Amino acid sequence: MRRIHIRQWMVILLCGFAQQPIAGMMNPLGIAWFGAAYMWPEHRSMLPVVSLIGMAAGIPEGMLLKYLGILIGIMLITYILEWKKAWVSQQEMLLMLSLLILSAGVGYGLAGEISLENFVRQMRISILEAVIGAAAFLLFYAVMNVFLKNMPRQLPNDDREDEASFIRCRLDDMSTSFRKLSHIMKQDMPEKEKLSDEEMAQAFSEVTERMCAQCGRREHCWEKEYYDTSHAAYNLLCAFSEQGQVGRKEVPSGFRRRCINIDAFLKETNRVMQMASMNLRWQNRLNENRLAFAGQMGEIAEIIEDLSTELCERKEASQKLSELIIHELEKNRVRIKRVTVTDEGSQGRRQKIYMLVKMRKGPGLTAKALAEIVSRAAGQRFVPEKDSPGFIGKKYVTFELVEDTRYRLIQGVARRARDGEPVCGDSYAFIYLDSGQVLMSLSDGMGSGEKAKEESEMMINLLEQMVDTGFARRSALRMINSMMMMHGDRQLFSSMDLSVIDLYTGICEFIKIGASSTFIKRGNKVECVTSGSLPMGVFPEMDCEGVSRNLFDSDVIVMVTDGVVNRFRHGSETICDLLSDMEITNPNAMAAEILNEALDMPGEAQPDDMTVLVCSVCKKVVSVL
Repeated sequence: MRRIHIRQWMVILLCGFAQQPIAGMMNPLGIAWFGAAYMWPEHRSMLPVVSLIGMAAGIPEGMLLKYLGILIGIMLITYILEWKKAWVSQQEMLLMLSLLILSAGVGYGLAGEISLENFVRQMRISILEAVIGAAAFLLFYAVMNVFLKNMPRQLPNDDREDEASFIRCRLDDMSTSFRKLSHIMKQDMPEKEKLSDEEMAQAFSEVTERMCAQCGRREHCWEKEYYDTSHAAYNLLCAFSEQGQVGRKEVPSGFRRRCINIDAFLKETNRVMQMASMNLRWQNRLNENRLAFAGQMGEIAEIIEDLSTELCERKEASQKLSELIIHELEKNRVRIKRVTVTDEGSQGRRQKIYMLVKMRKGPGLTAKALAEIVSRAAGQRFVPEKDSPGFIGKKYVTFELVEDTRYRLIQGVARRARDGEPVCGDSYAFIYLDSGQVLMSLSDGMGSGEKAKEESEMMINLLEQMVDTGFARRSALRMINSMMMMHGDRQLFSSMDLSVIDLYTGICEFIKIGASSTFIKRGNKVECVTSGSLPMGVFPEMDCEGVSRNLFDSDVIVMVTDGVVNRFRHGSETICDLLSDMEITNPNAMAAEILNEALDMPGEAQPDDMTVLVCSVCKKVVSVL
């Protein structure tokens, strides 16, 4: 049951005392107080019980049925309106109250004597009682608005659950619609490697009509020698499909002797077939764009479905933890109006606490001190969220505390541009997510210089924006791949190397799309993680499956681009040996050492951009109090 504040208890108890009749055995004040208090859903569990006790004690037995019917009418009509998703407003409650008092008064009065004179008398009395009740309702509602000003107005639990269920259903419907649209767009889109028979026949007709329609030897070629002529002309079209060009040597000797415009015929054949081949390439490109767009629709469906699942799985933690937090804060002079503990993140392992608090007396409290108090109550360490206030004073403020991670990262970077280029074409980012995960991302743009830098930076920026917004990383990668496929007339190709580290569990997932090897150093042992996938933007559908590894305290992750690997004679094997013998523990120094070793290798000048990312995983000393 929802926790009721002391001021709310005062309103509920006063409702029982207000059930006292006034002159003429009328009870408009009690009904008006009940109607005004019923506007707050927090009162509804105890309000009818206390009101009924007050009526039984103060109203004569003969009048009790009348006012009990009015109370039941208010509750029933309110329930019906709110069941239909319509919040009962002040005006609606006022109208409901007045009509119920009027109808109950007239109906109860006519039960004793049915006559016109009695009807008029009861109508006057009921109108007077309804006017008094309406005026009292307005007064009581205004008083309660001030008295309960800081009390939160909430929909009843059932309504909130219905609202959440309604949202999930709509999200599921949207996800299904986008998935069906993606499926329809993917149907009947085979890539054409050569011209179809119909397209070849159309090209054949276009060539022969343009070259032979006005020729003086048409009758001889197309009537007397029809089979040889048509066979020779069709073979020329097939030769173009295989070679991309036809010349005199591909023309059969018989056809070459008969045709008086052989050079013009060959020229027209090449022109028509070049146009047909161009149309074929454009058709395949349109199909690729259509497939990429279908993939985007599918990813939108997955994103909406993930959001629906998150709404379904997010649940409030036990009431016991909330009560422990409230008890501990009240001992430290902190007044708490509302506290919510939720289990969020992957598999619900990440707890988050939302609080509305202020100081009851004495000096204020820092956010760090508040987090320590909550951590003692919860038995595990919590830290303030980055957007939470830094201080608690005399006014209510909202605090967000999140369960502290078990691990932290220390990172280092070393990079060098290709010789002769002003900038490095590689881009990287360390993205800290709200879920307690860190994305180490490294992108190598095709080529070098400004153009490669623009492509790789665009990849990293898009990825960062999408995962910050809440996109799943695989959905974000597939969306970026589709965008690169549809990037105007020029396709973009860039590698993407991801290492996703969970700071709660220590599990790291490696996702490689056309990227070089990644190395995991644990003491003197080094593991090499590789993948044979192609860069992004090559195919509409890409493979972004990854492999996972458990990380432990002092493990080091090293990510490099092709420019570093290719400088060593034996590539990844040499880097493994280098890391195995390396005694350096500082990530920046490690990255610089690897880069210097690559630059010292014999050979031609630096032919490619070079970037080294190093990340050391450290377990925190205190993660649970």
